[in-house]
Amino acid sequence: MTYPDNIIYSKDHIWLKPNGDSYILGITDFAQDLLGDIVYVEINKNSEFKKNQALGSIESVKTASDIIAPENGKIILINPEIESAPEKINEDPFKIWICHVEFMSEVEENDFLSKDKYLDLIKT
Repeated sequence: MTYPDNIIYSKDHIWLKPNGDSYILGITDFAQDLLGDIVYVEINKNSEFKKNQALGSIESVKTASDIIAPENGKIILINPEIESAPEKINEDPFKIWICHVEFMSEVEENDFLSKDKYLDLIKT
């Protein structure tokens, strides 16, 4: 899997892509690979969230995991495709996004990882 250069990554395996005043949020290929076959995604609709709290959860046939908020913010849009077909995340986790979020303060990109730093993090 090729990791895109035009997004930023969190240590919790979340990717963010700027989209005007908001960000598109998804999970990385590494995360979906660890989870296995994804069967359900639940996002706390129209809710505010705090940094390092769960903004939703993702379930697979193997396990369930929280989606950890990288900053304080609110959910503004949930991808309807993942509600009806969450398994599509396994096909291309950088194409199938989970939600759009707005953050309460300006995102400091140095609080996140570049592609190269993220790839260093996940090396085994």
